[in-house]
Amino acid sequence: MKNLSRKSMFLLILAMIFQLGLGNYLTPSTFAAAADPVITATPGSASFVAGDNTASTPVIIDSGLTVTDGVSTTLESATVAITGNFHAGEDVLGFFNDGATMGNISASYNAATGLLTLTSAGATATLAQWQSALRSVTYTNTAIWPNTATRTISFSAIDGASNTSNTTTRTVTVTATDQTPIVTVTGGTTAYISGTSAVTIDPGVTVSDLDNTTLSSATVSIGAGYKSGDTILFINTSSVLYGNIVASYNTATGVLTLVSAGATATLAQWSNALSTVTFSTGSTTTGNRTISYTVSDGAKTSAASTKTVNVIGPPNLTASSGSASFVAGDNTPSTPVVIDSGLTVTDGISATLASASVAITGNFQSGEDVLAFTNDGATMGNITASYNAATGVLKLTSAGATATLAQWQSALRSVAYTDTAITPNTATRAISFSAIDGAGNSSNTTTRAVTVAATNQTPVVSVSSGPVIFRTGDLLTSTPVAIDSGLTINDLDNATLASATVAITGNFQSGEDVLAFANDNASAYGNITASYSSASGELTMTSAGAAATLSQWQNALRAVTYNNIAANPDTAARTISFTVNDGTSNSNRVTKSMTLIALSSLSASTNAISVLAGQTETTAITAKYSDLTQADVTSNVSWSVQNSAIASVSHGTITGLQAGSTVITAVYGTRSIDINVTVSSVSISGPVTNPAAKIFYDFVSMDRLKASIQNALNAGNSASFQDTASHWASKDLSLGTKLGIINGYPDGSFRPDASVTRAEFSTLVVKAFALRLENGGKEFEDTQTSWARDSIGILAYYGVISGYPDGTFHPDQKITRAEMVAILSKILILQSNSGEANTFIDVTPQYWANTMIEEAAAAGIIQGKGENRFAPNDNLTRAEALTVILRVMKKDPVISGLLV
Repeated sequence: MKNLSRKSMFLLILAMIFQLGLGNYLTPSTFAAAADPVITATPGSASFVAGDNTASTPVIIDSGLTVTDGVSTTLESATVAITGNFHAGEDVLGFFNDGATMGNISASYNAATGLLTLTSAGATATLAQWQSALRSVTYTNTAIWPNTATRTISFSAIDGASNTSNTTTRTVTVTATDQTPIVTVTGGTTAYISGTSAVTIDPGVTVSDLDNTTLSSATVSIGAGYKSGDTILFINTSSVLYGNIVASYNTATGVLTLVSAGATATLAQWSNALSTVTFSTGSTTTGNRTISYTVSDGAKTSAASTKTVNVIGPPNLTASSGSASFVAGDNTPSTPVVIDSGLTVTDGISATLASASVAITGNFQSGEDVLAFTNDGATMGNITASYNAATGVLKLTSAGATATLAQWQSALRSVAYTDTAITPNTATRAISFSAIDGAGNSSNTTTRAVTVAATNQTPVVSVSSGPVIFRTGDLLTSTPVAIDSGLTINDLDNATLASATVAITGNFQSGEDVLAFANDNASAYGNITASYSSASGELTMTSAGAAATLSQWQNALRAVTYNNIAANPDTAARTISFTVNDGTSNSNRVTKSMTLIALSSLSASTNAISVLAGQTETTAITAKYSDLTQADVTSNVSWSVQNSAIASVSHGTITGLQAGSTVITAVYGTRSIDINVTVSSVSISGPVTNPAAKIFYDFVSMDRLKASIQNALNAGNSASFQDTASHWASKDLSLGTKLGIINGYPDGSFRPDASVTRAEFSTLVVKAFALRLENGGKEFEDTQTSWARDSIGILAYYGVISGYPDGTFHPDQKITRAEMVAILSKILILQSNSGEANTFIDVTPQYWANTMIEEAAAAGIIQGKGENRFAPNDNLTRAEALTVILRVMKKDPVISGLLV
């Protein structure tokens, strides 16, 4: 047995010698004993490839290996050894009993020697089981980057009879694998509010590479959900943290490319860089964006690792397309225009807004532009607004941010623009809307345009109130009358006008009516000229080059006159219209009514007068007109006496000269009237008693006047005033108040030195002399609504007052001292003062009221103001008016006795 063992050992050594030295020429079994176990490897080699970021996959060394034995049907043990290019710490041989085809074979591996020893306890495993076991032995390499030398793997065995087999080998090629770098993101989703500052996508990105310490590049890209406006950025702010990594972003693809020149940036620097990449967007589209990270080591690119960014919608305002149109008003405040009735408000975060602003951000015109908001009280919650005219910003707020998105939408849709300028700047305005929601997030800014159109302002003509009166020429030649001396013109956007038309548009009488304008003052009327068409009744006025100003046109139109050249005119009221033109637009047409009054007849207070020779009688001549009004024209009558030896006449006073009869003719205008006068001689049978001279004209009823005074005195009324005790006229003021002629003021004052109007003086006269009319008196154009209408009408009826040539009275105008004398001279019969020197040095013989003032002074009813002056044009005071009226009343002896 010992010899057999030695023989076997010898043969084994000899076989190994031949295997090592002559393997290319001899098979391993060349020298094996016929009865020894034989292991035969298949040709070729196995291929091992290192894993990529995973444990390498073991490779079966020889799945076709065979085991034979001529002596024993079992093997006791076997060895599989890495006998060529073994690398401890890398190479691993492995065996796993499948439990079905490998009997009781078990194995142990010596990592230090690379030897795998397989055994079968009791040598019970069959040759087939050993063949199955040896075929399953695997090779693997645990290194990340293995040594790539081809490994030689040797198989040998000892059978159940302790015979040793040959040694057979098979090679295993080893291929290293470049390890793909790995990028890893943290879990969860990053929230981003659209339109806000950029947010870091993932601050915890990590990068690894099993076989590299640096990387060359990386990409961060927006995949699913990408919207134009999305942006991802990296900025290298520290070479320590980020190495030499730089980045560029492609807005078209949504890809951020990061590069390290020379692949010098370390894995840590790449982790830092990718952890600071930010996301932002200008898009209003909400929803998820998928962000993919990849890295490259220059050879391989990692698998993409993805992170989700959830874009949350902040308050978003969307303006309608197109523009709003504003048109300036024509002579009226412009109508505000709603800027955007279709604006929408959304918010993915908050259900309310706290505030909003609407601002004119393009072509704002301070002093013109106005933005306005009015809460309708129903659909706009508690939203209020204030506008800053200096900046063009309308600020809207909701206290407590309680107004809902729907209420804000309703409010912002109602915001209106207007321009307060007459001629606005026509640049298109840009109106910007923005908001802040209840969570404090700011919206986008959306804009809408408002076009602004100026409007040529139509010139405006206005006429004064009331009709104008034209009186035909009582004295044969009619005097033209200004149609409207109170006419006004306005043009908001023009300082000049081009033309005007004045036309008789109602009851025009060709051959009678004449409109006229004469430019006799270039300063007042500019270069305005006029031409009249007698066929159409139209006066056309023009200004060459539209050079005449509004003021000059106003003066000119106020100076346009109407005249009637007919002997017997048609007295139908004329309607006269005015229009002007600024060169572009005609004004409104306004009309003035012209009342025509013609003299119809004359009447005398009596048509037959008897007078004693040497005595006088008076008569009054009344003119009657087509409008049924009357006027005392006694002072304007031309008198003639058929037989001047019998009687004479002056100002209606007829003086008997000698006994006889004659006819006195009064002529006024185109009318005349005859008065039969009989003069009787004075009786010589006894003493002559002259009748008492008349004090007042006949319309003063002495009986009524005396009764009125007596009644007032009997009533015992009295009054005292706080401001008259030391006044020079205190006694007269007290008497006048007692008679009811005048009253004081509610505050207990009399105001004796206050001025008196024409209306007030007319009322004093009517009260003082108890004047009455059975029917209504005469009216003037401007007294129809006057509080003193009745008193003025009574005096006008009796010829005490006559008004102005244009048919007006000017009731509220202050009355002068001269005008007072003129009125009282129509009540008190004054005696002629001809031939005497002037009483007052400031009343010249040419002064219009000279005669009346001299006669009144001679009668003792007026006095001067010192230094022989009367001051005729000074305003009459209340004290002066009452004092002079009482003096006139006291000219009658009976009345004077009552007023003692």
